[in-house]
Amino acid sequence: MKQLYRIIFILFFISLKIYSQKQEAIIYFKDGDSIEGFAYLKFNKIKFKVAQEDKPDTWDEEFVKRIKFVDFGFSRTFEYVKLNSLDKPKLVEIITKGEATLYKKLGSDFSLLDQIYNPYDDRPATYSPQTDSFQQPIESSIFYYIKKQKDKYPTCLNCGVVNAWKKNTSKVFADCDFIVKKLKDNKWVFEDIKEIVEFYNDICLGE
Repeated sequence: MKQLYRIIFILFFISLKIYSQKQEAIIYFKDGDSIEGFAYLKFNKIKFKVAQEDKPDTWDEEFVKRIKFVDFGFSRTFEYVKLNSLDKPKLVEIITKGEATLYKKLGSDFSLLDQIYNPYDDRPATYSPQTDSFQQPIESSIFYYIKKQKDKYPTCLNCGVVNAWKKNTSKVFADCDFIVKKLKDNKWVFEDIKEIVEFYNDICLGE
């Protein structure tokens, strides 16, 4: 158990390093242009500058489609997605992309600068410099969405008071009997959601 906590702490530290500084990034605009520079995310907006010594400009969904952070040997992409008919597009992280795309979103509009989270945590942890410790704000959660290319809006898998992810996932992938059966037989758990989406894109669509 101590080893698990140590690994989680390392993951927290890496995430803190990524989002508490301006990281190398590529910003993609709606008109097709893209620019390399340095960026961070804050309150559903993008703070971006071309050079480290520049003052960052603020961008949002009006002109930007997505942003990719490229550092530490891996990349993470955030995209503006309209989650429903009422709200403005939100910055959500692309977990896996294809005919069905899996997104991850923080459940509140806390600054992503201060959010440190493991992909499978129920709630993101917030680092407090005053206490030098991690805290988990009650009002924050991590929500997962699936959107097929034909869908106007994505489906939230674990929104609501009751986490009905299995029922919602079965509805989204009703056209794949194998996935529906595996979910019904409890062969997959929520932590397998990325694997489920990739299975649909790679296997089910080829049937």
